[in-house]
Formats: sequence, structure tokens, C-alpha cells
Amino acid sequence: MSAITGRRQEDYLIELTAAAVGQREAAKSPGHPSWGWIYKMSDYHDVANLVYYKIMWYDSPGLIPWKEKFQARYRRAIRFQELYRELRSEIEAELENAGIHSVFMGESAVLEFYPQTEMRMPEPIQILIEKKRMDDTRRIMFGMDFEETVSEDGVHIWKYTQSPELTVMITDSLPFSGKKIRNWFTDFPKMLPCENNRHYIHCMNEETLYVYFICRLAEKYARGQIEIRDIVDLWLLISREGPEMKWKDIGEELENMELDTFGEYIAKLAGKWFSNMYFRGDMEMLGDMQDYIFSKGETARRENEAILPLVRTVADNYYRDLKKEEKKRWRSWLFPSLEYMTASYPRLSKRPFLLPAYWMIRIIKRKMFSRKEREKEENQKEES
Repeated sequence: MSAITGRRQEDYLIELTAAAVGQREAAKSPGHPSWGWIYKMSDYHDVANLVYYKIMWYDSPGLIPWKEKFQARYRRAIRFQELYRELRSEIEAELENAGIHSVFMGESAVLEFYPQTEMRMPEPIQILIEKKRMDDTRRIMFGMDFEETVSEDGVHIWKYTQSPELTVMITDSLPFSGKKIRNWFTDFPKMLPCENNRHYIHCMNEETLYVYFICRLAEKYARGQIEIRDIVDLWLLISREGPEMKWKDIGEELENMELDTFGEYIAKLAGKWFSNMYFRGDMEMLGDMQDYIFSKGETARRENEAILPLVRTVADNYYRDLKKEEKKRWRSWLFPSLEYMTASYPRLSKRPFLLPAYWMIRIIKRKMFSRKEREKEENQKEES
């Protein structure tokens, strides 16, 4: 058999992942797989541990140099899922005792749908808490020997680490780009039902969970951050809860958030990947989606704007933020702080009210210097 490349290589990675998720035998490769490429791409998309389930008994010569790497990812998933399970339980108890309304988002909301927890490569614990209780929550995290490492301004996401690889992210609002999407989650977590035997730890029912995951996928998709692991999450949610869901209600909510088209196509892609479904008339678009996902948003971006306008919105926001940063840097250059200006003009330390005048002096000097430099360059050109 000849080596397989391009889309067929991607399809074989999906086949290995699908076989692991469906707990079935994987179809044979149409050629010689590039195991180096499969490992790197599966690790890039956080499914290397899943692929290991299907290749652990393979003895292909080309696989031998990479098999230990797959196994290491599998062992990592086992080890850290156990650590995160214990950590989630501890944090949940602390939040309950403190009377802080909370809901565990992200991986915590979908992990139970996996046949074994180690099938999912762990990600940081994500918790949404009620507004105005962030200070209380921070005290809890400090009391559990967590170190606060990052706060993202504007969306109030606080990052905590207890070891280099155990991370908890806590927020009091979900940072979705779309205004309609943000509004949908405004009353979380208090509006949600509580878990059994809990008064402050909330959970999502099947329909709410599905809408949340479509919003989560849409945001990651628009930012070019979506992974194969995310589509596995969606497929397991559909497979487990789909027959009992109120799809009409879900459709209305997604339509109100302008995510109905994306929701339809991302579900079709999950069906194509993990259940070999065929959708007449949509296969080309699903191929573009696959290219987009494998490249983390670098390929087929324009084609994907058709199903998710948020792709363009996020891009526009990105460039708008760049312009804001550029304006901010320009203002800082034109109007430096008093401390900075005092180094060049010591008298400002006694007469700080003269700062605006010295800004003007500085700008005039800069312009004069620039004009002299241009004249010097022009004279040099004439002489040459």
C-alpha cells in the first residue's frame, strides 16, 4: 500500500477516534499512515489518548517510534482525570458551604457521557459563580493553597493553579462575543436547578446543556480554537441525551441567538465523523468545516463565515482591538507620564502643572528632528 496524505490522512485519524468513541474495531487504513503526523495532529486536537485505544495492539514498523508517545498521553489522561475528579469534589464542597451559587461548566458538564473518563484529555476546571461573590471565592481558593496567576480584564476570568498542571478558571460572566449569546446566560447560575442534596451547586438540564455546548463550540469555532475533542463532546451528548431532548425548543433558542445554521452543520459534521452519516448536498460544506477545524481556522475561513457569521465578527473584533492598542501606544508616546517627563525636564518635579506645555515642547522637538533627518537624507541622495 502507498502512503496516505491530505484529506485521507485526516479521515483516518477521525476513523481511529470514532472507533474509540464507539468502542468498535477501526476500519483498515487505505495506505501506510504517517504515524508521526497522526500523533502530532491528534495531540494538537487533544485526542491522542483516544487514538491509543485503537493502536495499542498495532505492530506497524512506522508506529514503533511513536507508540510510547501515544501511551504517555493515555497515562496522562488517567492520572489527571483522577486528580481533577477529587479537586472538583473539594471545590464543590467549599462553594456549597460558603453559600456561593455556582455551576461547573466546560468538561465537567459533559464528562459523564464518556464510557471511561480517561477517554477525555483533561482541561482546566471551569466554574461560573454568582456575581458579587468573586472575593469570597478567591478566599476559598487561597485557603486551598491555590495561586492566583491570571486575571483577564473585561470578562473577570480568574485563573488558579495548585501545581503546574492543575488549573481552575473561575468567572462571574461567560465571555461570549455575541451579545445575544451573552444575554442568554445573564441569569446563570441562579436560574438553574440545583444538584441533588445541594442548595448552591447548580446543574443544566439536557436542553440547556446542549444550547450551552453549541454556544461554546461556536465561540471556539469563530476563534479558530475548536478541536476534534470538542466534536467528540457534542456527539456523545447527542448520542446519550438526544432521544429525550425537546429539539423544537432548542431550535428556537439557537435561532434567537443566530446559531441555528451553525448548530445544524456542526451536528451534521459530528454525525459524519462518528457515525458515517451522509448528508446529500452538504458534503462539500462539511469538508470545508473539516479543513477549518484541522487547520485551527487557517483554512476555508471565508467558506465557514456562511454558516457562522460570528467567524467574521470575531475577526472584526480582533482587528478593532489591534487598532485600539495601536491608538493607546500612540497616545502613550505623545503624552508620556509625569514620571517619564521629569527625567528629561527636572523642573516638572516642582511644577507638575506645566506637564501639558512640556508635552507640546517635546512634540515640536520631535517634529524638528524628523524634518532635519529628512532634509539630510534628501541632500545625501542629491550628492550621490
